[in-house]
Amino acid sequence: MAIIVLGVMVTLLVVRDVWQTVLHPDAEGMVAALTRRAMWRLATGAGIRLRFRRRRILALAGPGIVVLTFVAWMGLLTLGLTLVFWPMGDQFASDPALGSLTFLDTFYYVGGTVTVLGFGDITPISGLGKLLTISAAALGFTMFTAMASYLIEVVNGLSARDRFTLAIHDETRGRTGDVALAEFLAYEGADETRKRCRVWAAHLRGVDEMVHRYPLVALTYRSRRAEYDPEPALRRCAEAAAAALVAVRFEPALRSAADELATAMARLERTIAENYLADEVVRRLSDAEPEERDLNTVDEIHRLLAERLGPHAASVATDGHAGEAVFRARVFLSSLRDWSRADVSGYEWGAGSNA
Repeated sequence: MAIIVLGVMVTLLVVRDVWQTVLHPDAEGMVAALTRRAMWRLATGAGIRLRFRRRRILALAGPGIVVLTFVAWMGLLTLGLTLVFWPMGDQFASDPALGSLTFLDTFYYVGGTVTVLGFGDITPISGLGKLLTISAAALGFTMFTAMASYLIEVVNGLSARDRFTLAIHDETRGRTGDVALAEFLAYEGADETRKRCRVWAAHLRGVDEMVHRYPLVALTYRSRRAEYDPEPALRRCAEAAAAALVAVRFEPALRSAADELATAMARLERTIAENYLADEVVRRLSDAEPEERDLNTVDEIHRLLAERLGPHAASVATDGHAGEAVFRARVFLSSLRDWSRADVSGYEWGAGSNA
């Protein structure tokens, strides 16, 4: 009886894990999360040791995470149901050559049942055995269907993320986010800059939804091409959000668009931190307390804008949201670099236009 109870518990654990990961928009199952973390650590560790193949290795991490998660689910489901079926050996008939059913025989039978294969050498002969067999087959078929649907949704979500990274890559053209925004404002004017801020905010909301919905692959499914990397795009958006808040001093009409971009960036930073980074990072992002270096960065952005907009640009005082945005960007981007083990120098505001 204890074995059956254990089997039921393992089976329910798998069902709950699949339900959380595939069907629930606000959760990730324990098995899926552990598989993702282990595979990502393995991939990034191998990438550090084999730097010349780092991109190729990281490109394999995403598919590997998905495959290993699916295998873990099916393996645990088969194990759990095997523990349920095994003590009921007298309710099944088998080929005489098999003799009495062993644990491995039962595992083989359950594996064939949940994958809806079935070879016929072991068959249920009681009502309970038939009911359990049908239930196991239905459960296995449902899981395969759910996983296939999840994979299709993931591919669509990755396309949205890639469009975001390419858009930011092409629009900034190697410039840091604050420099890009200053030049947008200087050469295109406040109206066009306001539109860009809102378009970028929409991109960030789309990525936020993907990370929220598909944490299993949102940042771990990588391309071999550098322009698809999410870290540079996130960095430039964070820099641009802070610069937009400072730019309100020169162009008050930017206020609503700057707030929209900064809000979308702050939400995405928190969503990524909650799913991938340490709890301490989440706490610091929630309780943003700008330090002197953050306020100095705000002053640097102010000087940059004044230089790009010309000596006649009028400047007015604003609140301290820009300092908070700089603080969050610094904490978030440094932590994200440590998590992804990106092959770039330590994060400093505006350091390296191609980082």
